[in-house]
Amino acid sequence: MPKFAGWMNVIVTVVGVAWSGSQAVADDTPLQVGSRVCLFLDDRFLAKQSGLKRTWHPGRPREEAAIRATEPWEKWPHLFGSVFRDPKDGLYKMYYESAISPSLRPPDSFTCYICYAESQDGKTWVKPKIGLYEHGASKDNNIVFFEAELANIFIDPREREPAARLKAFVYLKNHNPHGGLGECLLSSGDGLRWKFLGGFNKPEYVVPEQGNYTDSHSFTWDPLRQRYLAYVRTFVKSHVAENKDGRRRAVGISQCHELNRGWTPIVNVLAADDHDDAKVAPLSKDPNKPDWAELYVMNFFPYGNQYIGLLSLLYLVDGADSNGGGDLQLTYSHDGLKWFRQPERATLIAPSNAVGLFPTYISTNAPLEIGDELWLYYTEANGAHPIAPFEKSFSQIRAAVWRRDGFVSLDAGERGTLTTPVLVCDGGSLLLNVKASEGGSVRVAVLDEAGKSLPGFDLSDCDPLTGDQVRGIAHWHGKADLSPFQGKTVRLKLELTKCSLYSFRFSAEKRR
Repeated sequence: MPKFAGWMNVIVTVVGVAWSGSQAVADDTPLQVGSRVCLFLDDRFLAKQSGLKRTWHPGRPREEAAIRATEPWEKWPHLFGSVFRDPKDGLYKMYYESAISPSLRPPDSFTCYICYAESQDGKTWVKPKIGLYEHGASKDNNIVFFEAELANIFIDPREREPAARLKAFVYLKNHNPHGGLGECLLSSGDGLRWKFLGGFNKPEYVVPEQGNYTDSHSFTWDPLRQRYLAYVRTFVKSHVAENKDGRRRAVGISQCHELNRGWTPIVNVLAADDHDDAKVAPLSKDPNKPDWAELYVMNFFPYGNQYIGLLSLLYLVDGADSNGGGDLQLTYSHDGLKWFRQPERATLIAPSNAVGLFPTYISTNAPLEIGDELWLYYTEANGAHPIAPFEKSFSQIRAAVWRRDGFVSLDAGERGTLTTPVLVCDGGSLLLNVKASEGGSVRVAVLDEAGKSLPGFDLSDCDPLTGDQVRGIAHWHGKADLSPFQGKTVRLKLELTKCSLYSFRFSAEKRR
């Protein structure tokens, strides 16, 4: 199993220490946060602080794998695919990829299927026999796309036709029944039978030599700015990749306001660097061959007032990408276009009970919200690509679990304080996601723009929040009503004692 350099159960960063990618916000710039959740990924929601540490939390793998290869057509199942809850029937739905090949040479010998599974609870997954395509002279299987890869499936909120409410960008290969080749757009009403709409209207690259690769895209709807976003693979020059073509894979972004029309030119936003390469070097077995990292694919989703990216890295060990391994890491953005790396490049998901496997590809969709937890489904495998001989390749799909809003927290020992930048108050109450130790608490003051406590909303007026509360409601003398400040600019000052703060948000609901 690859050893990820520097992996820890949690990664701690002292708040206020500058790092590459930290985004500063002017104190006098009011932030329109609405009733959406605010995370402490960087200092965006911190005007000043003292006594706090920022902790990054890896996902906890569920003990049982969600999908294993149990059928003849399920070789090397992996989540170059999608998982989401369908509000139409309440089912959790998964579209995952299977690769069948008698050998690794030539690559065209691969046959790729996209398979379908469904679940009532996200834990137990059923592979229904849907009878669409033959495998082994039988249609008694769960194959939903034949000769296809890279299923990126989502509910299109702008679609008014029920028969087209689901959209899929899928990489169609030779002999597929839909008629297209390469990245294509399809629609469906039931998620099983799909109508071909056309090819991906891929835009030009801002820097032409960074482009011209045809696969590994990811698409999402952005409700914050009412647009569609696409990750598109780019390539950047690199001296470490001289034995290949002098370039390595990177991350580009494009956007449009009408699905698959008018995509903006692709801009490169992230590239691997020496920090990434340092994680590859310890895996090398031949000092005479090069080792480096590439940013293979980045899936992403809007989350409250920010965007979370899930970055799959490809580690090329001794110059080979089929047996080099890789990693999963978190990235983030405040506008969907400018992206930042988690400072320590920590592995997104803690090791599971599967010896010899590491986390690699992950769902293209936002996490499932199951109770007060976030569930993300990911591939764990013994290689980022199938290894030769094919029979030695192994992969399965598992869920990783976080506390709701639990990617990062601000932690206080005996005492810590923070003050936010100027915010537009857009709610009737304030909700905090907090976990306090015994004797710990959080108090909140509402301040004016100059930082002066507003009457009745000082720290001394606040009833302390204690215990473990995902949606703790701030009260002042027993009252939670913030409607007097609706639409006005305020700051929040929080005093933390022996506790962790994960997020805050204004609630649209007026509470007494």
